[in-house]
Amino acid sequence: MNTNTSRMLAAGLSIGAASLAFAQATVNLGSAALTQNPATRVVEVSYTLTGDTPVYVTLGIETNGVAIPEPVSMWGDVTTLNNPAVIAPGEAGKKIYWQAKKDWPSNLTTQARAVVTAWFTNDPPASVAPYVVVDLSGGPTALSYPVRYSIAAPDRLGGPCKTTELWLRRIPAGTYTMGSPTNEIGREADQFETRHAVTLTKDFCIGVFETTQQQWYQVMGTKPSFNTNLTYWATRPVEQVSWCKIREGADGSTLRADAQTWPASEAVGDGSFMSLLRQRTGLKFDLPTEAQWEYACRAGTDGAWNNGATITNTNSDANMTLLGRYAGNTSSGLSPDRNCTISYNTTSVGSYCPNAWGLYDMHGNIIEYCLDRISSAAKTSNLGALSVVDPPGPSSGPSRVFKGGGCASSASGCRSSYRNGVSYSLESHPRFGFRIAIQP
Repeated sequence: MNTNTSRMLAAGLSIGAASLAFAQATVNLGSAALTQNPATRVVEVSYTLTGDTPVYVTLGIETNGVAIPEPVSMWGDVTTLNNPAVIAPGEAGKKIYWQAKKDWPSNLTTQARAVVTAWFTNDPPASVAPYVVVDLSGGPTALSYPVRYSIAAPDRLGGPCKTTELWLRRIPAGTYTMGSPTNEIGREADQFETRHAVTLTKDFCIGVFETTQQQWYQVMGTKPSFNTNLTYWATRPVEQVSWCKIREGADGSTLRADAQTWPASEAVGDGSFMSLLRQRTGLKFDLPTEAQWEYACRAGTDGAWNNGATITNTNSDANMTLLGRYAGNTSSGLSPDRNCTISYNTTSVGSYCPNAWGLYDMHGNIIEYCLDRISSAAKTSNLGALSVVDPPGPSSGPSRVFKGGGCASSASGCRSSYRNGVSYSLESHPRFGFRIAIQP
């Protein structure tokens, strides 16, 4: 491969899934051709699609016998993550256009192959589906959990998405400004929310909802939470679980040696929630890093709230009231009663407005652990003002970052940039929980 030229030579075409059949539906791909405009480097792939059912159609590119990273700059009769179009058969002359100059700049390809694949709409591929769905219905004794992908968002008002399934949203790589301006209401100097640019170079997945008590039970077979009302426990966020029990080990009290745990190692301890999920799915489940969490929370916004608004009051804020459960809208206040209804303490996940990426309760309800450590030199680690790429957090420190605020927090403690720390072994507090992630 020569990186000193912007020319691409295209030759040959392979059709993936050239003939598909499901029930009484049939789809056939054929009459494929691949050409390229030498001036613009736009690749044109033409194909025919016949049959009696609409499908998703994806395009893969192989150069010099190796598949390139997922093509992004595509349009036409194709299904993509940003445009999950359904392609109808029966029309002649289907065409896909790929801007090779953008996705594959300054490379010479002596041999290229386009792979066109048709997928039935009840089984989309991961490359075009924003949601990962893990079926936990087999419970804590299951040897494996089936994984599927979905273009449609979960039905937050019904179905198993909060109980016997885990739903995660794919978050695209990108750059954002982490932290808060010095004049943001509720900002404290010792929280070290210094604004700086953060670049996340890879897509990752994060839970649409906070992890619930039923989801924890489906994996671990235990019910550790304080809020135990029989009517509402299943869809409330799990709490009274330690950072250690989530990813370090089954007993939940011991941090593995520094060389074995984050950020020195991405490994998780045997018997932990993350360990069991990894074993049963083959996916790299973990907590999100602090930078991933705030990026996912903001969803393209730059203010205190992920609906784009700024905070107006430290204790009670109208926008925060729309976005999550906190001290300002817990209608009956906090309760020491374990059997309390969802008018008190935490509420069912997904009860308030989501952000632009369809994530719920990023503000309030339960305080959420992150992977990163917190320095012992101050209440929180100073993140600094320099631009960073895929930051893993400090390499040492006795505590872990938490984000998002909870049902007992003031409005200022639920801001997008709010950050603080807690001991990794704390597991008796009914205000701490977590949101699942799949790391790249």
